[in-house]
Amino acid sequence: MDHEGPDDSVSQMLVLLRAAHLLRAAVLLDLADTLEDDPLSVPDLAARTGTDPGVLSRLLAALTSFGVFTLAEDGRYAHTALSRTMCSTHPVGRILTQDLKADANWQAWSNLAAAAREGRGPFQVVHGTDFYSYLSEHEPERAADFHQAMSNATEEDNGDVVAALGLPSTGLVVDVGGGRGTLLRDVLRAAPELNGVLFDVEGVIADALPELVSDPLASRCETVAGNALESVPEGADLYLLRFILHNWGDDDCVRILKSCAGAARPGSRVVVVEVLLEKTPDAYTAMADMGMFVLFGSQERTEAEYASLFERAGLEYRGSTATGSLHLFEAVAR
Repeated sequence: MDHEGPDDSVSQMLVLLRAAHLLRAAVLLDLADTLEDDPLSVPDLAARTGTDPGVLSRLLAALTSFGVFTLAEDGRYAHTALSRTMCSTHPVGRILTQDLKADANWQAWSNLAAAAREGRGPFQVVHGTDFYSYLSEHEPERAADFHQAMSNATEEDNGDVVAALGLPSTGLVVDVGGGRGTLLRDVLRAAPELNGVLFDVEGVIADALPELVSDPLASRCETVAGNALESVPEGADLYLLRFILHNWGDDDCVRILKSCAGAARPGSRVVVVEVLLEKTPDAYTAMADMGMFVLFGSQERTEAEYASLFERAGLEYRGSTATGSLHLFEAVAR
C-alpha cells in the first residue's frame, strides 16, 4: 500500500499484537523444537504435539505468513531462519521461549495501563513483588533457566566488549553482577596477567562457569558472593557492570555506583555496559526500555542520564564508546 494513513498504522500494530499470540502458541506447543531439521506434514506435527490437525494447519499458515516456517510444495512445513531462533537450543531462542511461555510476564504487559496510573512497574503491580523474588518463590526452575538464557544471550557480545575495554595488562578487574562469568572469562583470556573477581549474589555465584573455578583460570580468578547495593570487593583497577544498572531505578543505581566508588582506588575505572537510549529511540530500543519497565520497574537510559548517575555517585564521567548494539559508559574514581 503506497499511501498508508493513521488507520492503517494502527491496524498494523494490532496485527503485530495478535502475531505475538501466534508466536506464544508456537512456543507453548514446541513447534520449532518438534520440527527439528526435517520437514513434517501437518498430521505428523499434530501427532507429535498433541494438537488438532485442522487448528494446527491454520496456525501454521498464519505463522508462515510472518516468515515463521515455510510451506514446501509437497505440503510439509520446514524451518526458516526466523523459526530456528525459536528453538530452545538457540542462544536467542532460549530467552525468547522463556519470555513467551511465562504467564506472569504476559499478565504484567496486560496491565500496563493500570501501572501507568499508579506510576509503578506492571510486574510489581500485578504480582505484589519484584521479578526476581517472584521467580525464586514461585518458579525456581524457571529462575535457573532465566539466568542461563541471559548468560547465553549476552555471550555473543563478549568479543566486541572486550575489544573496546582497553584492558590493563596487569591488575585486578571486578565483574559486578557478572552472572556465571562469561564476560570475565573472556577478559582474563584476553589479558593473561590480569586477575579477576566474579561478584554476584550467592545463588548465582554457586553456578559460576567451570572454567573460572578450575585451572588455568582459577589461579587468577576468585568468586565472591554479596550485594552490590551494600558493597563490592575493594582495590580493583577496573569495575565492570554489564546489564546491571538497567535493572534498577536511579536511586539504587547510585547506591551500586557508590559501592564501586567507595571500593575503588583513585583513578580506577568504572565501566557500565548497556543499551543506549537515544532521545528519539527506534522501535527496538523503545521496546527494550518498555520491557525493563514492565518486568523490573526500571529503564534504559540516555548518555546524559548515565553521566548524571556517575556524578551523583561521586565518580568522574569520561564518556562513552559504541560497540555493536551496546555502549560502554566510563567513569573514574576520584
